[in-house]
Amino acid sequence: METYRTEEEQIEAIKKWWQENGKSTVFGIALALAIVFGWKGWQGHQLDQAQEASAIFDNLLIADSAVQRDGTSLNTAQHLADTLKDRFAGLSYGQFAGLYKAKYAVNADDYEAAVAELEWVLDQGPSQSIKAQAEMHLAQVLYATEEYDQAKTYLSSLANTGYAPDAAELEGDIAFAQNDKTAALAAYQRARQLAREQEAPVNNPMLEMKINDLSAAAVEGAE
Repeated sequence: METYRTEEEQIEAIKKWWQENGKSTVFGIALALAIVFGWKGWQGHQLDQAQEASAIFDNLLIADSAVQRDGTSLNTAQHLADTLKDRFAGLSYGQFAGLYKAKYAVNADDYEAAVAELEWVLDQGPSQSIKAQAEMHLAQVLYATEEYDQAKTYLSSLANTGYAPDAAELEGDIAFAQNDKTAALAAYQRARQLAREQEAPVNNPMLEMKINDLSAAAVEGAE
């Protein structure tokens, strides 16, 4: 604002500025407040959604424990998983529910339904950890149905995840199923090395058995 010689001139200048800019200033303040309160309201809604989804998910875990223990509560678990999927697909709770649905489908030998559930999870744009889990399970289901090439497309993206040892072992299983024992042994050995490099190395007796059997066969073949 310019420097005015008298107090009267300053007052007149303020009045003029207000007449020219006052309405837009008030509108700007009102808009800013609306955005702030709208954001807080959205945050509150998100918190309510997460709390509700968490409560349903806790009940799903309880029902799933009964399913694993003695096969009871499967209908309850399915219903809770469906509820989470329908109402909270954008949250990790809903996506984990899809993983549970896939597990129940596999237990019932309904591999087509399992694939559909796992593809649904991937379609939701999940976090990297959920994405890796869904891709690993998809590869396992496709391997079980002898869709080997399709299974390998999912394994290729798991090299830098916590599922890298499992993915390498499954690559070996696929190679063995395709009668490529050399590639199978190499994949199994890579799986063992990857497992050893993890923060919490896991002993895998079945993997060791596969390596020993193929190594012995390779020695016999060379003699």
